[in-house]
Amino acid sequence: MKNSTLLIIVLICIPFFTKAQDVNLLQPTIPESDVPQEILANQDTLFPGGFISEWQLQKGFDATDDKAVRYISKFEQEGNPGSSASYLPDGTLIFHSEYMEARNIPETVRLKLQFDHKDFGVDYADFITVYVPEREIYRIHLRKDTRVKHAFYDINGNQIPEKSLPIEIILYDR
Repeated sequence: MKNSTLLIIVLICIPFFTKAQDVNLLQPTIPESDVPQEILANQDTLFPGGFISEWQLQKGFDATDDKAVRYISKFEQEGNPGSSASYLPDGTLIFHSEYMEARNIPETVRLKLQFDHKDFGVDYADFITVYVPEREIYRIHLRKDTRVKHAFYDINGNQIPEKSLPIEIILYDR
């Protein structure tokens, strides 16, 4: 009886444990009331109709400036979840990212992936648009058994070494 009760409790609690793993403790969730008005206005203008599921605050990434802060919105765009945008406190959009299923990755990038990472399967990608300097980057989520890694490609299918990524992407990838 004890074993079956314990099993039932564990099975009921599993969804709560797996959902809790999605939380990034380095970027705490904040209420919308703590987000500067300039950012809220830009979010509404740039992504109209987007349902915002959460706001995150990223700070402590600049060793020379303790007040360095970025606000990150997680939202649905046209009914599709998995979009995010990163802003400076003055409302400047740094980059925005869209979730992309593996089957929707452009063929030029898919072919290079198959060649460069033939032992890995593609889970999904994030299509990231960096605004200053303007660049479009695919962050590909790769998996082989229990190993997980990211690979970065430009829109022409050229792999981008992590050392040459914009700092915004490196911070986002933490």
